[in-house]
Amino acid sequence: MSDANYVVEVNETNINDIVQMSARVPVLLDFWADWCEPCKALAPVLEALVTKYQDKFILAKVDTEANPGLCQQLGVRSIPALKLIVQGQLAGELNGAQPASEIEKLLQSVLGEAEDESEQPDENDFFAQIERARGMGAYDQAIDALQSAIAEDPKEIKYQTLMSEVLMDVERLEDAQQVLDKVTDEKAKAPALARLFFLQEFLCFDSAESLQFRVAQDASDMEARYYLACNCVLAGEPEAAMELLLEVVQKDRSYKDDGAREALLKIFDMLEGGSVVAKYRRRLFANLH
Repeated sequence: MSDANYVVEVNETNINDIVQMSARVPVLLDFWADWCEPCKALAPVLEALVTKYQDKFILAKVDTEANPGLCQQLGVRSIPALKLIVQGQLAGELNGAQPASEIEKLLQSVLGEAEDESEQPDENDFFAQIERARGMGAYDQAIDALQSAIAEDPKEIKYQTLMSEVLMDVERLEDAQQVLDKVTDEKAKAPALARLFFLQEFLCFDSAESLQFRVAQDASDMEARYYLACNCVLAGEPEAAMELLLEVVQKDRSYKDDGAREALLKIFDMLEGGSVVAKYRRRLFANLH
């Protein structure tokens, strides 16, 4: 894959997609402008790091002249500026002209040393490559690789469940369902099934903004809360989703035949345990009893 595939242009319309991308591969935001000489000096340094690290991170370039609102939103006061985003959160930043060593130090804080290209890839490398392909939007590449892996080892559940996830990425929901139907391990496929459920639920709504407006305007609108929760799950905001669903459980358990509780259980499946799940399980239990 060429270096161009690891460099993207960012604007106000795709910034949310870029942030979501950081859940799979670190994103280095580069804020620049044509008139900025230090920015021009920094550009080849960043390009060299893209070449060195290949698919380990995405360089996301933000033209500050074309996107002043976005710069204000992200707290950029001077350029050049670099912000490293991981899992949707700011993992580090640098301001002003910086040597390659400082930028690499920032990258290595989340990447580690660049891998020796002579090393043979193992299974973990394969899954990491699939996740990076997803992060860069190279879905066809990911699907082709998984199809080959499944052909070689059709009993490997991880290949099947990951294939379903990639198919969901490109909204091939029926194909994803068919893949999951072949997986007999209910526990292994539960997170993927949960995501598929929320994708299917939200198909009837095309605007999260309209749902947010309805929630703000009407405290009794359980439908808006339920479907906004579905959207929050898909947007990578499970806690916001669980808060909304708990509200529905509290106010109207009959909505969708106790659908809010069922949806909460599916989120627990998606998150696969942890302190956050434990907290919301306790709150759900308290509401039910």
